[in-house]
Amino acid sequence: MLLGVPERSVLILFGLGLAGVIAALAGAFRPVVVLPIAALLIAVSWRAVPPLPSAGRRPAAAVAVLLGLVAVWLWAGSRAVAEYVVVNRDPGFLTLRALWMSGHPSALIPVGAAEGAAVSGAAAGTEAFALSGGLLHAQGNTMLPSVLAVGGWWGGDRMVLGGNLVIGAVALLGCYALARRLIGPWWALLPVVALGVSLPFLAFARAAYTEPLTLALLTGGLAIAVGGWRQGPIPGVRGIAAHLLAGAMVGGVAAARIDGGVSVSGFVLGVTGAAWLDGAFDPGARRRAFAGIAGAVVVGAIGVLDAAVLSPAYLATHRTQLGLLGVATMLVVVLCAALLKVPRDAAHRLLRHRRALAVVLPGAVLAVGVLLATRPWWYTAHRIDPSSGAALAVQGLQMAAEVPVDGTRSYDEQTLTWVAWYLGVPAVVLGVLGWALLTRWAVRRRDAGAAVGVVTLMVAAVFPLVMVNITPDQLWAVRRLVPGTFPAVLIGAATALAALAGPVRTPWRGRVGRWAAEPRPRRVLAGLGVASMVALPLSVWSPAANTVELSGRLTQAEAVCAALDDLGAERVIWVHSSPFRYLATLRVICDVEVVEFVQPPTAEQLAAVREAWGGGTVAAASFDAEDLPWLQQPSVAVGRTESTTLGRELIRPPYRVDTTVSEVWLGTVQPDGRVTPLG
Repeated sequence: MLLGVPERSVLILFGLGLAGVIAALAGAFRPVVVLPIAALLIAVSWRAVPPLPSAGRRPAAAVAVLLGLVAVWLWAGSRAVAEYVVVNRDPGFLTLRALWMSGHPSALIPVGAAEGAAVSGAAAGTEAFALSGGLLHAQGNTMLPSVLAVGGWWGGDRMVLGGNLVIGAVALLGCYALARRLIGPWWALLPVVALGVSLPFLAFARAAYTEPLTLALLTGGLAIAVGGWRQGPIPGVRGIAAHLLAGAMVGGVAAARIDGGVSVSGFVLGVTGAAWLDGAFDPGARRRAFAGIAGAVVVGAIGVLDAAVLSPAYLATHRTQLGLLGVATMLVVVLCAALLKVPRDAAHRLLRHRRALAVVLPGAVLAVGVLLATRPWWYTAHRIDPSSGAALAVQGLQMAAEVPVDGTRSYDEQTLTWVAWYLGVPAVVLGVLGWALLTRWAVRRRDAGAAVGVVTLMVAAVFPLVMVNITPDQLWAVRRLVPGTFPAVLIGAATALAALAGPVRTPWRGRVGRWAAEPRPRRVLAGLGVASMVALPLSVWSPAANTVELSGRLTQAEAVCAALDDLGAERVIWVHSSPFRYLATLRVICDVEVVEFVQPPTAEQLAAVREAWGGGTVAAASFDAEDLPWLQQPSVAVGRTESTTLGRELIRPPYRVDTTVSEVWLGTVQPDGRVTPLG
């Protein structure tokens, strides 16, 4: 039972996430709907998880150590959970959507009479919350918000905020599950520890980022795929169950993020390669490959449907990129389906050259690593539209860093450098060597399971390294690399160190490492490598690792809600000023109708909105007292807070913490549009 905890933890997470998406699409996101669907999905899939090839005290002891480490990680992380209850990049709108879903059956947020009151320059929609048909459609897929909302049913708003930390813990278990299948139970602890102490993973697990969820689904799905291919042919439905489940979990990456088609493509290529390795000797290999592809495509399609129905404006905004990705993914599926129909004789002929392939393919892995590492010397990426807001953001970062200003620079050539900042140069070098070794062993030993893991994770790792497609400030930019690149580098590095240390029995055919040299010097070097993989990520911790992002923002919002309640105001005019848009915060947390002005309104504009709303008690509020036409000078503000955020850096990891002091000024709008201040 203990041995299966890593894989089955990811299975439970996947069941909850997929059930949440299905319920959200049906407009029935309630415990009575979500929990039975999740229980059914989990129960049906439970026995599909392949067993480990060995048992006993040593593997169980390794899992016990793992669970202890994860428990400590959870405890430490719980002391620095972010408070993203404002629209500030992805965690803001994802957290607000989760908070809404925890108390409502629909992921869509009605604006009520605010749509009709949005006159004279006001708006009832806001950044990341597009208004359509009287409903706010939050940006992105609903899988992560739905899982966080399930936590909210149990632990309220604070559990919604801290829920991603639990998902991060499951991601660590998923990483272990995959590494254990490749390099054994004890060496698999190393990438988990290194990932857990890396600054990006720490930060992204403490706020509502999708990266921990996608990392968990990717690595957990691959762990099941590796085990499924290694357990060999099994007759009947049981023979394809593990492959369906593995494909569905990897397809869950596309259901959690609209760009998850990259992982699906990698998985399709991986199972096709596995079928070619195995298919020359096992006619059932193609059936298993098609089962995996079907699982990935079906769940990935549910993710596309989710975005199309519940976030259509976001899908439309990125239609060009997503269209290209979708076409590429389907082409990969069609091509691989055709390859799986090739007669078995072709696989026989290919495998006659297995020794040559075991040299050429690892050499290609090393060549890709060298190309990526040397790109800053011979390539400068310019992929940002000079007229876009992203170009302005890049220019601001460049001026702050005192480097030449060029808003078109996308910094794609720096991606492997970013990985080295947070994981260390030794981990990157060892990671490339390790994946070359894994590739060689998979081909020479005809290990179809290892082939699936190697191909899928390499595609998921390399694609964002080549084209990162994100504003290049840290830590924000490195998030693209966390789900695929980070586990790939760390598992590869652990593989290289295991080979260096000497023969170690693994759950697959053969041993890791066959060296003729004396073991002691090799093991000393391996020990130094292990130490570097833990120490170097720790070296960039200060001061960012202990920073609570957007500290105090939930308390501030609750204070504003209480003040509105005291005024008897259920309708609010928000005037945007630094630092954040606040319409969605007020609508979700305070459950009031809201319209928003982006520029300070005149008294006449406020009066027009009040009249359009039907008169009565209408509040006006802003972070800046000068934005409102007061009847008399205000003296009392609400929710004063000092909030911390990590400073944004372009050419280094974040090394400073910025503190913002803010308070909310509010009052009631009079018929002439002037505002009577609170108190």
